[in-house]
Amino acid sequence: MNPHRAMPAAAVETFFTSANKSQLEVFTSAFAKDALILDNHREIKGMDAIKSWCEAEILGPNVTFEIVDMVDTNNTIVVIAKVDGDFDKSNLPDPLLLKHQFLVNNNKIKELIITLP
Repeated sequence: MNPHRAMPAAAVETFFTSANKSQLEVFTSAFAKDALILDNHREIKGMDAIKSWCEAEILGPNVTFEIVDMVDTNNTIVVIAKVDGDFDKSNLPDPLLLKHQFLVNNNKIKELIITLP
């Protein structure tokens, strides 16, 4: 799969581009108000929690994403991204690849599950 092709959903594109540009308000606009994120078995639900998660886990440590692979099936979009930033990389694979599984509804991220691929 070509990781440089256009994202199949604008909300998913917004997730990655706004994270890479440290744009908190744009980042949170990609999510539905009742969205759920499962990040390494942690549950983040609702806009306030998502905003706090983004500030602490993405913007604070200057996390960046480089798309490696992408698959689109129905309303589910799976993106494998190389993740980098200013965080402790001890005991992490190099490169660090994470699987982002998005459920998109009405062009908003309804659910995001983040795991190792």
